[in-house]
Amino acid sequence: MKKKANKRIPCECLDFVEASHRQQVYPLIYCHMKILGHLNNKKVKQAVSLSSKVIPEILYVYDFKRNVFVNKGYTADDVVKDVTEFPISFLRYDLSHFPQLQILIRSKGKYDYLIVVMSHLLADGEGFLQYLYLLAELYNGKQLDLKMKNQREISFLLENICILPETEQTKIHKDFSVPALRAKERGNLLICVTKEISKSEMERIHQKAALLHVTLNDIFMTAYARVIARIQNIDVVVLPCPADLRKFYPGSKYLTVANMTGIYRRITVENPLKYEFTSTLQQLHIEMLLQKSRRRCFIGIKKLNKIFHYIPYGILSYVIRAAYKTLPVSYTNFGIINHEKISFKECFVQNCFMTGTYRIAPDFQLSISTFRETCTLNCTLIGNKQDERNGQYILEQVKHEILAWINN
Repeated sequence: MKKKANKRIPCECLDFVEASHRQQVYPLIYCHMKILGHLNNKKVKQAVSLSSKVIPEILYVYDFKRNVFVNKGYTADDVVKDVTEFPISFLRYDLSHFPQLQILIRSKGKYDYLIVVMSHLLADGEGFLQYLYLLAELYNGKQLDLKMKNQREISFLLENICILPETEQTKIHKDFSVPALRAKERGNLLICVTKEISKSEMERIHQKAALLHVTLNDIFMTAYARVIARIQNIDVVVLPCPADLRKFYPGSKYLTVANMTGIYRRITVENPLKYEFTSTLQQLHIEMLLQKSRRRCFIGIKKLNKIFHYIPYGILSYVIRAAYKTLPVSYTNFGIINHEKISFKECFVQNCFMTGTYRIAPDFQLSISTFRETCTLNCTLIGNKQDERNGQYILEQVKHEILAWINN
């Protein structure tokens, strides 16, 4: 029996949003690494222990009734595990009984295969990356800055934010939703499907994006929308697109291992197959620019932050599920994983990608991350072999759309 301490840390409002949706979307994020060489287990544990001085929640469990992180006396020994196979139980573990961080290390020949699992109650994708960078620094011998503080409260991001009206595209298609890409009940296998876009291919994509003054995110979303339209035989595709709110506060030097993600709830693409890829891309790019300039990703967050500590959690959770509905077809771009910051002494990280949680049917999410200029398309599913084949097909089609465009 572990010694119980009384210390508790309350959650923040966007943590609570993740907790409220846990029955459908269990709040976990994953980072997968293939490492040439072998990590020093003792040094990994030391790095976890040091990082917990700044981010103590990594060793805490989460009390879903009181919505607080609770110290149950767990240590780095309960976080870092050497395994011969990746256990299913820790790929989707219970955050109310185990620490908010798990690190699984599997050695095979010359390589270590690493899966780091982070609670989405504690951090979003960018916050997870910040933690991984800190962990790598500490592993490599950097002294912990005892003055360092982790900023989890989001009020500073909401100052002077003015949210403007929704776009015409959003108004016109307000009630439209994309049909699910999966059947409702399809097995209980944990499936992780990936597809890579190589460094040379990414270089050509960058070149064409610069020529058209669009973002890589615009390109990925356009390809995804066109694949969805073809599979479902529909003329309109509406996708949610997460947005890192930190980007609206340039120059911040805070460590923010926290949930600071808003969402453009409805990015509408009309007639994606009627036009060539470039025309669809330009349409989506304009819509993204409009929503960014209107700060639409902040919708509801200011109000939620104001009322969060004044409304009973049970009522607030119901309101959140009604206002922030999870859609069966979604998208997230974790962005670039900095290979210079994901680095361990006497080892070489060959491959690294991030994924969202394992999705219960009928949900499907395309996840994207880039490491060493190689892009990994990914989906994580709970389902059966047919789900795996369907997921692979969707990823292949998204890649095909992009490569066909750059080769045109």
